[in-house]
Amino acid sequence: MLHPRHVIATLALAASSALIAGCASGTTPNSTPDPLASSDTAGSVEAEVEAAWLDDGSAIGILTYGSSTCLPTVGDSGYADGVLTVELVDSDDVACTRDFVPRGVYVPLPEEVDPTADLDVVVTGSSSGQTEVAGDADLEGKGGGLVEGAPSAGWAGDDVFLLLTWGSSTCPPLIGGAVATAPNEVTVTIEPLPAEQPCTADFGARVSVVAVEGLGDDDGGERIEAVLDGDPFDALRIPIAGSR
Repeated sequence: MLHPRHVIATLALAASSALIAGCASGTTPNSTPDPLASSDTAGSVEAEVEAAWLDDGSAIGILTYGSSTCLPTVGDSGYADGVLTVELVDSDDVACTRDFVPRGVYVPLPEEVDPTADLDVVVTGSSSGQTEVAGDADLEGKGGGLVEGAPSAGWAGDDVFLLLTWGSSTCPPLIGGAVATAPNEVTVTIEPLPAEQPCTADFGARVSVVAVEGLGDDDGGERIEAVLDGDPFDALRIPIAGSR
């Protein structure tokens, strides 16, 4: 199975993976990608998908791959017998660049989902695939969601986690890198946005894909924390839910 870490390393996408909301990019590319009408890519594409607990177990993030400017949205979803089915829908009124990047999608969960139990996730629609999110005992008694506006994170692979933040869809945090800086600690550098970056006045979930360098193979079973270093978080520590 192709692991997200390998795709990210191969395509050198760790820095760009934070740009997952709207059709905005926090950096100016060296060359303009070829636009591809979204209608040209219609139809479901079988692909690797991963998922992670977010927002205190009241949501998951789904990791898929595709154009950075044509981010999927959540269509119909349903839950029964430990299986969550999520439809991903591509926009049909925008031009899609031909880059291929990891993107994160925020999916709120129904109340009956128990984040301490394993959750099977079946993705349909513009991308299709399935994965499993292992239950996290530390989320017992939670699942009601964090205070709106608080960031959270969850593992989506050995060295990859999804970071949920809230704010303008056109100004997600610009991830400068993520490095293991101490046992069970990862420091995520948040770079300043370009001065000319326009920010819309909307407020919603932004899911960034974060690839971590320098993690050992064994964390001793202890929870790893992410330290968000940069405005507006000011060295904020958050636990990374789930397991690597």
